[in-house]
Amino acid sequence: MKSLISLTALISAGAVAMAGVTWAETGNSEELTLFSEAQIDIQRALTVALESANGKIASIEFENEAGKPVYEAVAVAPDGAMTEIFIDANDGTVISQSPYTDDDNEEDDGND
Repeated sequence: MKSLISLTALISAGAVAMAGVTWAETGNSEELTLFSEAQIDIQRALTVALESANGKIASIEFENEAGKPVYEAVAVAPDGAMTEIFIDANDGTVISQSPYTDDDNEEDDGND
């Protein structure tokens, strides 16, 4: 029984730590609110992404897209092609799939 309590405490501590990481990464109270109200968790979003992808999921993250909560997954096909998959965080449907472009690095390129 003692190990079950320890495991439960460890899982709870991990959840609190992940919430802290989410807050640190977003730094945006609107995005944090959308994340806390999302009906689909990241594990379900990962399952949806895997079911719709040809290959493996390289990354998945929660985003605020114009006030709409979404998960963005990046899939890598066996031939190396990368696909961006947007999943509705409220109902788990795939919103769109398109070739992956690394928009974040393009923004950073001007700051060297």
